[in-house]
Amino acid sequence: MGRLFLMGSLVVLTGATACTRQGEAEAPREAAAKAGPGSASAAVGLQGTVKFKEDGGRERFSLKPKEDGAKLVDADDREIARLKWKGAALKVSGPDDVALGYVVGSAGGALTVRDGEQQQVLFTLARQGAGWRLNDMKGQLLYSMWPEDEGARIQDGAGAEVGRVKIREGKVSLRDAEGRTQLSTKSLLDAEAVACLAFEAMDLPLRVALLFHLQAPRSTEPSSP
Repeated sequence: MGRLFLMGSLVVLTGATACTRQGEAEAPREAAAKAGPGSASAAVGLQGTVKFKEDGGRERFSLKPKEDGAKLVDADDREIARLKWKGAALKVSGPDDVALGYVVGSAGGALTVRDGEQQQVLFTLARQGAGWRLNDMKGQLLYSMWPEDEGARIQDGAGAEVGRVKIREGKVSLRDAEGRTQLSTKSLLDAEAVACLAFEAMDLPLRVALLFHLQAPRSTEPSSP
């Protein structure tokens, strides 16, 4: 009788442990499902075509994911630039496939924007605390950005506010210093990635390439041109 009681107790304890482990495993999945745009789990690549619109609702440009990168097109679906992975480097080229530049990641997490021949570093985007800073080829600070509640904030090298990224009700918007919406999208994007669109010292294809690299990073192993 005592042996039967002991065996029954072990069965109950085993079942309780299994239920506890199952609950622990389900908790992260539930949290990830509730995570919205701009959260850490948002940087998972592009979930289909990303359309950016102006304040009035007119489409400005779109980023279309491809098997080996993405394609940037204007409102009339005309190609602006191609983003193509070359190992860990992201090649940025025009519609004629001539290289405009490369975005290359490093083991330390910094991104360097190089010219079309990969001979010169034009810009460097590196971590600074919880945020990022963009320097030019001479090391001069051009922009800094960091996360804040409901998005991110961007400043120029002198410390003046350039704009903010706001995430509300499933919409990600880039706003200027006065709070006016410049661009918005309903796609799931990380706020810091969208903040790169405010770096107007760079051409649009390179800004979009930074966004794409942050949103859908590749391996940081060395790559050939």
